[in-house]
Formats: sequence, C-alpha cells, structure tokens
Amino acid sequence: MINHNENVSKIITLTNNEGYLTNRESSTIEFKQSINSGYNAAYAKTMAAFANNRGGYIIFGVKDNPREIIGVTHNFENFNQEKLTDIVNSLFTPEIIWEINSLKVSSKRISSSNSSEEEISEEKLIGWIYTKESDRKPIIAQRNESKEKISCGDIFYRYRAKNEKIKYAEITKIIAEMVAKEQEKIWKFIEIMRKNSTLNLGIINYNNGNFTTPYGVDIAFDKHIITQLLKKAKYIKEGSFNETKGTPVLKVTGNIELAEEIPVPEVDPDISYPYLQKTLAEKLGISKQDLYALIWFYKMKEAKKYSISVTVTSAGKPSYKFSETSFKFLENKCADLKSNITEFEKIRMAYKNRKKIGEIENGQSQI
Repeated sequence: MINHNENVSKIITLTNNEGYLTNRESSTIEFKQSINSGYNAAYAKTMAAFANNRGGYIIFGVKDNPREIIGVTHNFENFNQEKLTDIVNSLFTPEIIWEINSLKVSSKRISSSNSSEEEISEEKLIGWIYTKESDRKPIIAQRNESKEKISCGDIFYRYRAKNEKIKYAEITKIIAEMVAKEQEKIWKFIEIMRKNSTLNLGIINYNNGNFTTPYGVDIAFDKHIITQLLKKAKYIKEGSFNETKGTPVLKVTGNIELAEEIPVPEVDPDISYPYLQKTLAEKLGISKQDLYALIWFYKMKEAKKYSISVTVTSAGKPSYKFSETSFKFLENKCADLKSNITEFEKIRMAYKNRKKIGEIENGQSQI
C-alpha cells in the first residue's frame, strides 16, 4: 500500500541552502499555494491529466517562484470533498480514483539580523490530493467547462508541469496498452481452457445462428433455435472458470447435447412477456380470431415493447409472447371498438383479406 504522507514529505523536504524546494512541478507533481473550492474544476482537470499518465500529487501550501513552503490554514481539513467529488464526476468519465489528506512538516528558513543569521524551524500544515493512474484510460471530458477551457470529448494528459490536450504519441500508447490488456485476458482464458481440457469447443454467433466448430466446419442453425438456447444461459463468473467452481455452461458432447442450458437475452421472456395469444384473448374476453386481427392490424409483432419471438413451431413459424404493455394497449382498443362496431368489422375484414391486400400492394410497388 502506498504511503502518501511519506511520499509528499520526501517531495517537500528536499531544500537548498536558502530553504527553497529543489523539486519542481513535473508530470507527477503540481504545487498550489492554497486550496479553494472555487478552483475545483481546475483541480479536476489536473487530476484527469494525472490519471491519463502515471498518476500524481497536487500539493497545497507551497508558494511558487521561489518554491517555498508556506503551509495551509487548518481550513484545509474542512475542505468540502463532496463538492470536488461532484465536479470531478460530472466533468470526466470513467471514474477517477483519488485521495485527499494533510500532514505536518518541519520547515527551516534563515532569518537575517543586523549582525548574524539564524536558522529557524517551523511546523507547517501541508495538504495533498493524490490521483491514481487510471486502469480504464482514457479519462474523457463529458461536458463543457468554459472557465478551464474544457470541451466535451477532451482528453488531458500531464506533460512535465502542464496539463495539455493529449497528443498523437500518447493516445497511441494508451490504445496500445488497452489492446495489450485485452490480449492478455484472451490468452489467460485460452490457458484456462487448455488446462481444463476444453479445447474442443465451438463458438455460437447468436446474431446469425452460425456455429463454428474447432475443426473448421461451420454449421448453420435456425436463429430462433439459438435464441431459445441462449435465453436460459448463464454467464461465467470472472475468475471462476474451472471444473469445481465455474458456473455451468453449454457443454457439447458428440451430438451437441445440452447438458446445462445457457445465455444472453436482455430480458426473461416469462417475466417481461407473460402472455401467450390464447391467454391474452381469454383475459381480454375476445375470440382468438379477433385477437389475431388486432395484433395484425396494429403490427404488434413488429414492436419489441409489445411482443417477442420465443420459439419456432414445427411448421417453421415463430411463436410469440406478449407483454403487459400489449395487454393494456389492446384493452383500451377493445373498449373503443365496442362502441364502434363498424370499425371493428373493418379490421376483421382487413385481416381476413390480408393476403389479397398484400398481393395488391406488392403489385403496385412493382408498377
């Protein structure tokens, strides 16, 4: 664990014969004479620049030119950290990790009188903010801040004693580091699979239904079948992929048997889409044919807020389940149509003649 007080003490106790600091501002050090919440945006900008480089310290209580320790008042300990947190989090993303604290140091200075010089030792309060190097670079500005010349999308980097917009070499380095980290994760995963004798695995692309085998042979499945398979799948807990602790996943043996159904849908169809067409018709108090007509007329199978395709019938047609939103929508429509029988009859006839209507529309589009 980093001892920040020790690090700060080392930075500010190195002085010359006149008592001035020998350490200058750098890519990891920034000196401030005092702390003021009115400059929180400036501190946040420096912290973002540190986070995108190697991390660093903003040290309060150091006078610039000459670099002299003057200390901060005890008000530093009452500094509103919540306000700074709000400014940092609202200006930059992802999260910047930082700490704030203070320490007392002994400062020496030379006092000259008419006939002699005397070394005087004084105790001063020094404040500091430490910003950790980010593990999720780059830190990016997410809104404008005119006073500090921050624009949405800006990436700041610490160059010696300055916070500047990042240059090509540094952003390229950050991207290369990101790629290297991802490659390391992949190689670790491959090594885990190798140790657990799981090399005979295939990859399912649930967007197009393709299954790639380790033998260079691709198999195409109906996309709806893949969706069904994935809907009950479980994610592998990070760091727990092994024979004894790992979450059960899709196990392929010979004829592709599903040992433990696995995946990825964003919703649970049984919760978010509780109604089959039969139960929906019963709850609405209408016939199945009238329900089919309304679903077709209002194109409810085309809107995810109303329905979701959950399986494929033996005839190769998708089967649908419907949401609570669809029930409320149809409930209102049925109430309106009860007082307008003519309109309801038009919908029924349109549904009955939908194939003819489709043929006519297709014919017109070809002319």
